[in-house]
Amino acid sequence: MNKLDQAAEFSVARGSGFAGLAIFVLMVAMMYEPRQSFEIGGIAALFTALVLRLKALLAHKTPYKRTEVWLLLDPLERPLPEVAQRVITTARREVYFRFAYYWARLALLLIGAAIFWRAI
Repeated sequence: MNKLDQAAEFSVARGSGFAGLAIFVLMVAMMYEPRQSFEIGGIAALFTALVLRLKALLAHKTPYKRTEVWLLLDPLERPLPEVAQRVITTARREVYFRFAYYWARLALLLIGAAIFWRAI
């Protein structure tokens, strides 16, 4: 994995981590009713997956100099301006799609847990 991919992954992982923390706190606050806690967590995780998917689809609209990936790269590691937009957009898009997939799987797991709690 090159520095550009690492920067893109770090950027998206940090944002996803904050979303995960918020969802976790919400679920803990609702633990008096486990089924409802898992439902809310699953819905929030699904919403996060949808937001990440939208960000992936719209990644090409953000100028490369305004991305966190560009700022995270050392000036000597930055791609040439002629290819920077394409390369940074591609890296960000791939990472957004991968994290959207992770969040969708988590949503499936949480909603499955809610269905299990309903069956008990």
